[in-house]
Amino acid sequence: MHRSNLNRRAFLATMPAIGISNFVNAAPTSNRYPFYAMDTGLRGPDVPSLEKKIALLAKLGFAGIGWTWNASEAEPLLKLLDQYKLQLWAVYLAPFMEDTPDKALLDTISSLKGRPTRIEMALRSKKYKPSDPEGDQIALQYSMHYVEQTKDSGPVISFYPHRSFWLEKVEDGLRLATKANLPNLGTHFNLVHWRWQNGSEEKKILEMGKKHIFCITINGMKDAAIVSLEQGNYDVASFLGSVQKSGWTGPIGLQSYSVQGNSEDHLGRSMKKWQNVTHNW
Repeated sequence: MHRSNLNRRAFLATMPAIGISNFVNAAPTSNRYPFYAMDTGLRGPDVPSLEKKIALLAKLGFAGIGWTWNASEAEPLLKLLDQYKLQLWAVYLAPFMEDTPDKALLDTISSLKGRPTRIEMALRSKKYKPSDPEGDQIALQYSMHYVEQTKDSGPVISFYPHRSFWLEKVEDGLRLATKANLPNLGTHFNLVHWRWQNGSEEKKILEMGKKHIFCITINGMKDAAIVSLEQGNYDVASFLGSVQKSGWTGPIGLQSYSVQGNSEDHLGRSMKKWQNVTHNW
């Protein structure tokens, strides 16, 4: 089932403390740390259609998908996810915060009621340089259009740090979420973009941001390149250990942007690595 028996007020009151994932029965995973794949990993020649992508996630045991916003795919995607008993964990978009909000997405939010979806916004700016706090007010004003639309629907809004964008660092998202102090507005810990910004002291950030971090995405890294989880020279297992020790228990997404080859091959290897690292959790 995708519907929660909790009402919206109870959902919002408890979400920051225990994480949205605890309200969802994602079939392939436990309620703690549901592991989903971002659609960046579903671009191989073996998954040419939306149905093949979703079927592959179900086959490999992922809890669902993080999906790049595409209005024409919204309805068929939700039907397929329901068919395969998977979840829509995220809807990603990269808007300019000086523009008007996406009306089609605002209209779609009502159809996400009862799902654990985050609307992930990688905010860009036509005026402000990356991480410039002078843009905070405009960013929050822009975000409130989506916040208002989600307050009675179930999805939440999450800032998505992205290298070279205005919202570039996890600290930027935490700053905004802290200023807003709303239970349905949080941020994201994006491992690869954090590493690209020479991020360090992940234990401190995870502990400090536990209330406001709604999701963490991980990936293997070979120097600065994204690879499947079992490859590369970055100690993903150590990072995940820090996540677990911090007490944070929300959803974890797999980033596979630019990983080459058949999706089933590299996603399957990443899933095996995930299972090996987390089997005692």
